[in-house]
Amino acid sequence: MPNKMMSVRPFLFFAFVFSSLPFLTMGQGPVSKNKQLFLVKPYMQFGTQNSMVILWETTEPTIGRVEFGEALPDSEYANISKRSEASGRKTMHEHTLKNLKPETNYFWRVVSVTPSGEEAISEIYSFKTAVKDSSAYMFALVGDSQRNGRTPWAWEKISKLVWEDRPNFVIHAGDLVDSGDRKTDWTEHFLPGGHIFMSRFPMYTVLGNHEGDSELYYQYMANPSPENYYTFKYGNAQFFMVDTNFDVSEGTEQYNWLEWELAKSDAMWKIVVHHHPPYSSEENDNGDTYKELSTNGTEARNLVPLYDKYGVDFNLYGHVHMYERTWPLKDGMVNQEEGVIYINSGGAGGGLEGFAPTRTWFSLEQQTGHHYCTFAVHDRTVIFKAIDHEGRLFDSFQLKKNRPEIKAEVLQPPVPRVYAKDYAFSKSTRVKMNVAFPDLEIRYTLDGTEPSKSSRKYEKTFEVSKSATVRARAYTPAGLASRSVAHTLVKMKPLKAKKVRNAKPGVRYAYYEGEWKVLPDFSKLKPVRTGVIPKPSIHSIKRRKDYFGVTFEGYLQVDATKAYSLYLLSDDGSKMYIDDTLLIDNDGDHGVEQKEASLMLEKGKHKIRIEYFDTWGTNKLDFGFVDTNTRERTKIFPTHFSH
Repeated sequence: MPNKMMSVRPFLFFAFVFSSLPFLTMGQGPVSKNKQLFLVKPYMQFGTQNSMVILWETTEPTIGRVEFGEALPDSEYANISKRSEASGRKTMHEHTLKNLKPETNYFWRVVSVTPSGEEAISEIYSFKTAVKDSSAYMFALVGDSQRNGRTPWAWEKISKLVWEDRPNFVIHAGDLVDSGDRKTDWTEHFLPGGHIFMSRFPMYTVLGNHEGDSELYYQYMANPSPENYYTFKYGNAQFFMVDTNFDVSEGTEQYNWLEWELAKSDAMWKIVVHHHPPYSSEENDNGDTYKELSTNGTEARNLVPLYDKYGVDFNLYGHVHMYERTWPLKDGMVNQEEGVIYINSGGAGGGLEGFAPTRTWFSLEQQTGHHYCTFAVHDRTVIFKAIDHEGRLFDSFQLKKNRPEIKAEVLQPPVPRVYAKDYAFSKSTRVKMNVAFPDLEIRYTLDGTEPSKSSRKYEKTFEVSKSATVRARAYTPAGLASRSVAHTLVKMKPLKAKKVRNAKPGVRYAYYEGEWKVLPDFSKLKPVRTGVIPKPSIHSIKRRKDYFGVTFEGYLQVDATKAYSLYLLSDDGSKMYIDDTLLIDNDGDHGVEQKEASLMLEKGKHKIRIEYFDTWGTNKLDFGFVDTNTRERTKIFPTHFSH
């Protein structure tokens, strides 16, 4: 899954000599010499007991630093006597303060300097590092802060109320903005609207469908790799942040990852956060309840068996612009002793939605209106509140965990993890496997058949020299088996590089209009327009909002003969051809989905063709290289086309 989209930019490095003498400064009001240099004022992301990430953006390249210091007793001014220098001149700054003390108050500000010596100096802000594991804490929950025309004031008003509650941190359940690819949604709405609290305590986010897996999301939000899903601990809770814009059915990458992390967790409170609702009483998102049955939820319900199995306490989400709290649920029924509480909080800014005309079996509390929620946590107690945009409490409960166990009892073990050095190879590749717990063993096959207890036992990394489908299971000492996991390894000769005559910079595109459920045969259609653009992007061509198709053709330059793994992400359907051979088929009328494939390429130029169509709603197309182990993605662009 995605990490920050990588781009190569030349940086100039300058050395500055600063006084090393500590100093104190007043903490009142702005002191910027040139406020216009800040396109995005400094804010915080992803704090731990020992670190805090600081981000800001300037209107021109600057060299930045963070001045900070521990809050001192009986001090007349805020202590910012330490300096942390950021390397390189840039416009978007992301800098991590390290070696901080747990549960400690700090003051901080940002200074950015242009080559001509102009300075942008922020106000002085404060933060507290993450609390110790045994301490009490509080966090706020918001979702769907995207702008809407009817109540454009909502996000800023909710942010001010969140600030007044002074939580330790904020959880955001996705749809931060209305359009993830529209920069002004970030710089003129979301970031300034939330700055009142984002400059004082960190926020942990998941992707919504409106972000569209945008590069800007990864620019402005800072989370652990691979960033669209991750886990972190705070106090006695562990949070599991999932990207439900992708397939999360049993056996998928995130499903297997979440199973591992939940199985290993010994946190008192286990909280899963994603954007889409497993349970929802909304009136028409999942079937128009005034004329048909609703599914009362999305494909995120595929994850519910993991919540039941591993003792999840809360599942928090948005997507539907309203508030709903369920009864505690387990195994598809109300279970007040062992059930998971599902909370839909999608009221931080988006246009409000209504409820079905009849009550669902799982719903306990419902409210339509802009709102946010808070969780105050200490030891085995959680005090929950839901608060509307006028500051009025409209739902609350107190939950005390009486069950003595913290770690869930694992009967069926999690699937093993299987890694290959290269999934396509010309001579051989190496395969490595590991398990969630040391007492588990792995049995595997190389012909794609289901492994059994009598199959080959995994002892150490081994080599594969011919095409194979590696399938593996984990077994407990008592002989209980996990689900199986499979990976296909392909032995092949590198595709020969193309000799391209009269190559010109850019990529050809052809734009079409029509309504399709699958990709049409574009060769039989007349394009509305054609042209050449520097990079293949649906946002770089003149088009209508919905019901269109586009093709991109050009030549991809690779710098070495080796194995490459590529990804193709789209909403709706798409296909990728390399040297006129279909490599990835991501066709169909669907939401954001990513598919991958590997192949061997010879050094040089290779023809690439991308086909794409959109129906209605979100439109998204992205492709590039992916590291199959780290999950880091790198965008690729055809650099040339030929006449």
